[in-house]
Amino acid sequence: MRRILEAIAAILLPPACREEVLGDLHERYRSLLQYIVEALHTITLVIVSRIRRTTDPAIVLIRAFALYLSFLCAARIGGGDFLFDRWALISLAIPCAVALLWLTLDDAWATTSPRSAFSAARGRVVALLWALASQAAPRSTMLYGCLFSLLLLSAIRALERTRPRIG
Repeated sequence: MRRILEAIAAILLPPACREEVLGDLHERYRSLLQYIVEALHTITLVIVSRIRRTTDPAIVLIRAFALYLSFLCAARIGGGDFLFDRWALISLAIPCAVALLWLTLDDAWATTSPRSAFSAARGRVVALLWALASQAAPRSTMLYGCLFSLLLLSAIRALERTRPRIG
């Protein structure tokens, strides 16, 4: 049973710190219940810590603005009738939040070595598929918004690579 729990913990942990954390959990194993509680607590803290280390607040704001602008333009191109609904602007924020969450988690799970173009693009596509699955707006708005977002997020990713890192 312990090996199954270790395999589940390995899946949940970001690759950059997986080996060390699994080793620590293995050394502190006393009982099954203790391992489960400690693993859940440790995995949560490691994920939060990894997100804090890999997330640049300026990039998150730029991505959020690009996502929302994409869905807003898509709603306008789709006829604009949807925008007159009472909760339309909040409905457009839902797929943006879903995509932004996935992009943040994707960055946290990225390895410390430079990512390939395919790996980075895969993260953006999966994020937008999750946004599309949220179905918070009319179908045409969601489809066009995802396409516009893919273009803008790709441009932002290209700019991120050329931006000098501070610290």
